[in-house]
Amino acid sequence: MYDIVKTAKQQKIFQNIWEYFCEKYKWYNDPYSAEGVRYLLIAPTRKFYHRRRFMGTIEFSPYSVYEASKVSGVRKYDFSRHAEIYEERTRVWEIDKLCLHLNYQRQGYFSHFFSIFNHHAKIYQPKYYIALVEKKLYRMLRFSYHSWVEQTGPELVGPTTSLIPVIIHIEKMMQEGILLSIMKEPNTH
Repeated sequence: MYDIVKTAKQQKIFQNIWEYFCEKYKWYNDPYSAEGVRYLLIAPTRKFYHRRRFMGTIEFSPYSVYEASKVSGVRKYDFSRHAEIYEERTRVWEIDKLCLHLNYQRQGYFSHFFSIFNHHAKIYQPKYYIALVEKKLYRMLRFSYHSWVEQTGPELVGPTTSLIPVIIHIEKMMQEGILLSIMKEPNTH
């Protein structure tokens, strides 16, 4: 399950989770996008009376070739040089601030993000997602989703991690039912 960040309290929870990782890994903390859609991933619980715990974050922002985007600006990778991105720029969304809390890593919870991808893709109808993803995450995505996740440039080596620029062919994935077969959309609202 997930929540769409709409309140100041939800934004504060999002910031606490995301900024912890920025500090821990010495990541640059991009400004929060005014047009962005932010989600909080809710930890599963077996008991209905437990307080909800949040285990992850993700932000989607409309891509703009005219403004400094999060994936093209500070980190210096220009996705607009790819014809498919430039031509479809009104249907491209950037993925940023994707993280899973340390307490939930390496336990199979990453697949819970796919309900968020399903929701966002159904509402906004993107053709492509673009992102800079950690090398380990890229390998997992590439192994699982083959040609739908495409490395578009050289690895960007940072002080604590390497980032891979990727294009995710989300429209094709949705047309072929890839996300729906991974995880059914939960009742969340």
